[in-house]
Amino acid sequence: MSLDPTYKPLLRYVDLIPGEYQGQAVFFLRDPVGIVEEIVTIPQELIFLLALMDGNHDLRDLQVEATRKSGEIVPFEEIERFVSFLDEKGFLWSKNFEEIKEQAYKVWFQQRIRPMAHANSAYPLEEKEAREFLNQILSLAKADGAKPPRILIAPHIDLRVGAKCYAEAYSRFNIPSGSRIIILGVGHHLDYPYSLLTKDMATPFGLLRNDRGGLLYLAQTKKLELFPDHMAHKLEHSLEFQGLFLHYLKGNEIVVLPLLIGSFFILKQNKEFVEKLIEGLLELFDERTYMVLGIDFCHLGLRYGDSVPLDVNLAERALHVDREILELTFLGKTNDLEKVLEENEKLKICGGGPLYLLSLFIEKGNFNGRGEIFYQEMLPFGEGSGVSVAGAGYYI
Repeated sequence: MSLDPTYKPLLRYVDLIPGEYQGQAVFFLRDPVGIVEEIVTIPQELIFLLALMDGNHDLRDLQVEATRKSGEIVPFEEIERFVSFLDEKGFLWSKNFEEIKEQAYKVWFQQRIRPMAHANSAYPLEEKEAREFLNQILSLAKADGAKPPRILIAPHIDLRVGAKCYAEAYSRFNIPSGSRIIILGVGHHLDYPYSLLTKDMATPFGLLRNDRGGLLYLAQTKKLELFPDHMAHKLEHSLEFQGLFLHYLKGNEIVVLPLLIGSFFILKQNKEFVEKLIEGLLELFDERTYMVLGIDFCHLGLRYGDSVPLDVNLAERALHVDREILELTFLGKTNDLEKVLEENEKLKICGGGPLYLLSLFIEKGNFNGRGEIFYQEMLPFGEGSGVSVAGAGYYI
């Protein structure tokens, strides 16, 4: 395909993963949403060109920069081939990508279940191996036999990295058979305030059933805009990991109502939608209903765009902020929580959206409960980087 030299390519948001292929240093390009399923490989020396694909630089600009970098003239045809390749694969915003997206959505909506996206990478696919894997994690903490919290906060970080925190959370969640669990996960790539998954979820233990009754109530009785089954559910791990633990612990004795929640700032801008959702969830929150939040907290260090590596002082400050956020959430002090989240935006608290929603839920529900933090840790995650996590519960 021949491209006009004045064409200004615009790269979509992609994951860049450094690696090696056939002895050459490369970057693997991956679509984090899953609209494009293929992972493509590009030489690391071409990565600078991606930064120029911002919709402001045309192909001649790319050619000039490539020539400057290499010290010799780079033919226009090489730039054209590289840009055409990315467009063909669906990594540029273009007419071709819109066609790829339309077909991907068509396939997604035709699927009756949400397939496992992270089996064989984050956890075993086979049932026996998955049971052994989760049992090993849960053995890191011992349930005390006490009444389970009505609202549980657990991480969504890599299961092996966050094993101790998962254990401290889920070892306390021995809920009764016949329960409904509302799961709130972080929609890392969600462009709506929230999105409800209407499909059953596949796990190594079979199908985790969707709460059809709750779904119909919210959609038909409350007439809520639920932004259902958005493509953001396809690869999102924050719900998948919670579903994995819940299905392992309770089998087919439960149903789930899984929602992806947008960022704190998106929720603030869409308060009318959020308040209507809370009203509906409060009406569903009867004695057999529980809630689980799959969230992480601060993301700090070089891996997350900070100019300096994570140190002990910053880690301690982050854990202090996490405690403050949890305490305000459990007290339903939403206005105070807003201020803390805004003041600490640089800490990149990815669970801010679900916590903000939970604070409003507790505030509007006039609950007279108590919160408890079971476990906190700053987990190393990448060179000079870390993610803070917590296991906590709210008792009513």
